[in-house]
Amino acid sequence: HNTSKAIHKLDIPSFDWPIAPFPKLQYPLEEFVRENAQEEARCLEEVEDLIVKWRQKGKPVAGIVIEPIQAEGGDNHASPDFFFKLRNIARKHGCAFHVDEVQTGGGATGKFWAHEHWGLDDPLML
Repeated sequence: HNTSKAIHKLDIPSFDWPIAPFPKLQYPLEEFVRENAQEEARCLEEVEDLIVKWRQKGKPVAGIVIEPIQAEGGDNHASPDFFFKLRNIARKHGCAFHVDEVQTGGGATGKFWAHEHWGLDDPLML
């Protein structure tokens, strides 16, 4: 993703693919319920818009890759509802839904995989 340090990208070609925003939630969560829901909805709408625009350009989106916790640019989280809706957008448009658990797998979040906190009704491709 584009927040990686330059040294991490050394000798790696850049790809021509869409990058959607990750929600920037406000804390404490209980004081910003409405604002955070609007922020997540804005990001989900942009994901769907990107999928449609890229299909119209003749470059259909094959899959969505998401990190459960964005850690390179800070400590950014989203709600389980956000990930559930994102997975549904992927399904609706025939995109694979890939959860990058390199930094969150292995029990650091209290469950072996961070995506287990989302309460999804079917298995994911990991």
